[in-house]
Amino acid sequence: REVRERDRWVSAIDEHLEVEAAAMRGGAEDEENLIEVQMDAHDSGGGGDDDDDDDGQASYGEEGAGMSEDEVETDGEDQGEGQERAGMPRHVQRALWRILVGDPARLGPEPSTHEELIDSLKRSRVLIDTRVCRAMELIPRGSFVPEEQQGEAYLDCPLAVPQLGFNISAPHIHATCLEKLGLEPGHHFLDVGSGCGLVTCLGAYIVGKAGSVVGVEINDDALAVARANLDQLKSSCPEFELSACQVRFEKHNVFLPDPLDRTYDRINVAGTCPKGQIRRLLALLRPRGMLIVPCASELQLYTKEANGGLRMEVVSNVRFGSLVVPTDAEVVTTTLDLDKRREMAALRRAEGSATSLSPSAEAAGDGMEGMEEESSREAPQALSERIEIDPFDNRYDCLIVGKRIAQGIPAHKRLLSSRCQLFRAQFSSGMKDAHSSEFEIPDFSFQACLLMLDFLYARGAFEGYRDPTSFLQTSADKLSHVPTCTIIEVLQLGIYVNCPELCRFQEHWLETLVDTANCVELLAVADDVGCVPCLHRECLDHIVENYAEVSKITNGFEGLDTHLVAKIASRACELFTKVMGLLRQSDGMREAG
Repeated sequence: REVRERDRWVSAIDEHLEVEAAAMRGGAEDEENLIEVQMDAHDSGGGGDDDDDDDGQASYGEEGAGMSEDEVETDGEDQGEGQERAGMPRHVQRALWRILVGDPARLGPEPSTHEELIDSLKRSRVLIDTRVCRAMELIPRGSFVPEEQQGEAYLDCPLAVPQLGFNISAPHIHATCLEKLGLEPGHHFLDVGSGCGLVTCLGAYIVGKAGSVVGVEINDDALAVARANLDQLKSSCPEFELSACQVRFEKHNVFLPDPLDRTYDRINVAGTCPKGQIRRLLALLRPRGMLIVPCASELQLYTKEANGGLRMEVVSNVRFGSLVVPTDAEVVTTTLDLDKRREMAALRRAEGSATSLSPSAEAAGDGMEGMEEESSREAPQALSERIEIDPFDNRYDCLIVGKRIAQGIPAHKRLLSSRCQLFRAQFSSGMKDAHSSEFEIPDFSFQACLLMLDFLYARGAFEGYRDPTSFLQTSADKLSHVPTCTIIEVLQLGIYVNCPELCRFQEHWLETLVDTANCVELLAVADDVGCVPCLHRECLDHIVENYAEVSKITNGFEGLDTHLVAKIASRACELFTKVMGLLRQSDGMREAG
């Protein structure tokens, strides 16, 4: 009843002021209301209407990631036009609004400083919890407000920041959400639509060093501002630097899969979430976790019980700007890409733990026959501790020779035996050739053998090598002159001398070179050598993703072994099944909403 009565008075005043303003302009028609009450979601929403708190105050929100930049700019323009036509300063509008929503004597004077704002929130019983109170006392809102809007930094109302594409929410919304969540030291806290970073930093101080805080945004400008605000806060507030946990600001849409599969004790969502998408947010909660999220016209507080059950209570009635929900295509492509990265990481971990090379299940059909053959062989001894030798040490004690190596390539026995099973087996066999100063490598070119030794010595094009991924990212130019056929030959040489490290690097290298023209050839190579599952998977996926073009180039996969054609079909069916499952899941969420 109070809300309806209040709305009636607002409408009456609007109509009266509009008539007078129109008369002053000579009877202009269709003018907008002079008083615009803008309820924005904390860093995630745009315009909205009033929020009925227990104390009778209107609640505001703040806009960040959830609203498009066009919507933000439109709101700002509308506000500016309304104020310009009315000739009514913002502080006058605020004063009139405070009269309408509550007892001005109880609310006290309009705050203009940080201390006055905190006192006002305490008097109105919005700020009660000691932890939240201390955090808001320590971290002034003005530190997160752009310089041109500092004059309004401590008003208890939202501030539009259209130039950066987000708003900053009213302080009592911050206090209400944090108090309802009941943040405690050690909690893991997620702030969705972190905007300027204020709520994220407040949470970091409350959870302390034992906790963790992540603020997610899709607005690049907001992320840059938040990180700059965090740096400034650390330098200006020793207590925050000493007590708060590390803060991470990430560009991420919360409805897309998290690459790290993180879960949280508390989640604050700063924009209206469609009912059907609430499940995705609840999936991020730990047992006994709490989520506060605007849904439709309600600010809802969810609690996940230890047994997985859910309780929901309505905190207040609000209208926030909508969160940006990704399309089905974005969900599918992101999920498939993440699944692939995880699968590849698992394959690499399996490769990295191997002390010798063996055919993989990926390259051996269902893998059973290859695994049975391998298990029947005697397992080779592990390599000795890795030895590194100065590339400029010319005290060589052996030569690599062969039919295609005219002069031989000098090397150190200690290095070869520490990195390659075949050399170690010969040098420690106790037989006659163990004492030979020459080792013959048949049918491999001089260039392939030289590249192998350069890799083992970390010299030449491989100078500074430590990790395959980072090296290929930073030193691709140094390797660009090497033909693909030579890289394949070095891979085969690595298998011949049983050097897992060399083979892993060559596999990584070939993965970066997979394209529509060579993917079928490299698939055949991966299948032939049998111990490069990541290359095998990369080729399969590239063929499936570019099927029409690859089929045209290869004349319908002419000449490709039938078992490889079957693997391509199998991978295509696997991906199709996964895509359909994701689409059905999205449809189910929409129906639930």
